[in-house]
Amino acid sequence: MADAPEKHPTSRELYESCLTGAHDRPFIPRLRSDPPPFHLVPHNLLEFRKQEGKEERERRLHELWKHLPNSSYHGSGVAASRTFPAGDPLAAQRAEEMKKVYEDELLGKCGGHITNERPSHIRWPEFRRYAETKEAELWSIFHDELDLDGNGHLDAQELTLALSKAGITLPPSTLTEFMTYLTWSSHSHMINFREFRDFLLLLPRKASAAEIYQYYEVKRFMGDDGRGAARVTMEGDVSLSAEDKPLLSLWDSSDVIGDDEFDDEVEEHHDWLGAPTAFKFLMAGGFAGAVSRTCTAPFDRVKIFLITRPPEMGGAAIQPKPGMGGLKAIAGAVARIYSEGGALAFWTGNGLSVLKIFPESAIKFLTYESAKRAFAQYWDRVEDTRDISGTSRFLSGGLGGISSQLSIYPIETLKTQMMSSTGDQKRSLVGAARRVWQLGRFRAFYRGLTIGLIGVFPYSAIDMSTFEALKLAYLRSTGRDEPGVLAILAFGSISGSVGATSVYPLNLVRTRLQASGSSGHPQRYKGPWDVVTRTYQRDGWRGFYRGLFPTLAKVIPSVSISYVVYEHSKRRLGV
Repeated sequence: MADAPEKHPTSRELYESCLTGAHDRPFIPRLRSDPPPFHLVPHNLLEFRKQEGKEERERRLHELWKHLPNSSYHGSGVAASRTFPAGDPLAAQRAEEMKKVYEDELLGKCGGHITNERPSHIRWPEFRRYAETKEAELWSIFHDELDLDGNGHLDAQELTLALSKAGITLPPSTLTEFMTYLTWSSHSHMINFREFRDFLLLLPRKASAAEIYQYYEVKRFMGDDGRGAARVTMEGDVSLSAEDKPLLSLWDSSDVIGDDEFDDEVEEHHDWLGAPTAFKFLMAGGFAGAVSRTCTAPFDRVKIFLITRPPEMGGAAIQPKPGMGGLKAIAGAVARIYSEGGALAFWTGNGLSVLKIFPESAIKFLTYESAKRAFAQYWDRVEDTRDISGTSRFLSGGLGGISSQLSIYPIETLKTQMMSSTGDQKRSLVGAARRVWQLGRFRAFYRGLTIGLIGVFPYSAIDMSTFEALKLAYLRSTGRDEPGVLAILAFGSISGSVGATSVYPLNLVRTRLQASGSSGHPQRYKGPWDVVTRTYQRDGWRGFYRGLFPTLAKVIPSVSISYVVYEHSKRRLGV
């Protein structure tokens, strides 16, 4: 007996079963003309990046980076800075010139350089940093300058107003073409931030209204069909707009970078900082140290005076009970220093301090940044150094402190000798070097190094890891991209004071070893333990905290200024 034919559900039965949840709804593929799916408008850049997804962002940037062009070489390696009147149709020659200008400037922004009369391609680490910085800039422009009603989209009225302020008046038809060019769908009448960013990500200049329209004219004339710099195809792949229309394309297929080279770039990025980036970190750290040390030199002068001078020569005596003795000692030290050399006496040894602090601070911050990248790859297994553990940040800070201390310790010894000398003894670099040499030749320049390294590791580790932990917690709680000056000052004050107080006894022992034999501190010590024993016998445990108050008075502004200058220098240098 033949089986009954299988009965298929009618359309209505299928509809009702899907409506009640008995069957899954059939998949209907999206069309290119469909508007993007609805998403909640993020309130800050961190929310936007989280909404996009880390893997998706990395893939899009990777595809975009692989198709970047090598800039054409114009002889000097310096990009032309020509601009053209906005709003005028671009002729072929002018469009070609502007294309080259944009490419040259993009190469410079991403740290590209000329080798053997030819420009090198843009390396992945530099491009990634450029893209994140540019995205933050575009977010600020989009939401603070263009999106007047704050709904997360740009409409025709807002674009018209922005262009009119730049002296550009467009007829409705041209404005419609302009908006359609920037969006993913020809049916869209508003531009969201993702479309705005994708279109302008490779614009190396600040995205003013006039610059945006000029960039649009150049890309349109060169055969780009718009839809952003790296739009998503129907298959979900990233496609450069100019790839679809090869006419006068901005991109040359010979410049495409393969996946193998990308893997090499990423591996190199994890292991070590590139030479241009490392140099920028060195300069940022050096500037930060030099500025902060000069601003706080008088505090350092008073601290050394109190630590190294005995009470009979103007130093601080230990009070049996807390009171006004500390303030009197500081006032007496200030008066004595002024009487010995006037106002400039408070900056005695500052030139040597700057000579010391510039490489010390530069090496400390460079080692810290390099160590964070090493821990991110080999220990924490994360892509972003901001995601490493607190332990990794602590160890990175300690390594930065040790490397900097090893590099400048002889200069620190000379500076301490100069600052602990009395008025009768001439304070000069040559004189201090001779006195140290007579005390023990080369070994004398490294007296107290062991105790110094023991002290600097926890201090630097606590200081730098605490600062970054406070900074990251602040950014996550507020949703801001970068902390303000007042926030950095507060974080630096907390991290510096906690670090300095925790290791102050070790710092005192090291300083007395370095000042040993000077006219202001004639005591001679056999080693660190000898300093500890004699200090305790003379002053008790309170003796290990002599000079702590002026030290904190110096550390709070010093560390704060250092971090403010360092953070702003990094932004200016693009790292």
